[in-house]
Amino acid sequence: MDCLPPEQLRVVQLSFYEGMAHAEISAVLGLPLGTVKSRLRLAFGRLRELLEDLS
Repeated sequence: MDCLPPEQLRVVQLSFYEGMAHAEISAVLGLPLGTVKSRLRLAFGRLRELLEDLS
């Protein structure tokens, strides 16, 4: 996960480690909901690429 940009890493941490909903993350970080969703989508895409490279 160190390969993710800090802003993407933060939303992944809040979503999966803290169990926060997208709307909660949006409120905590002061970001639009769409930005939170986009950052998560981009992070998942990057992580998927890295995991595929391992196989």
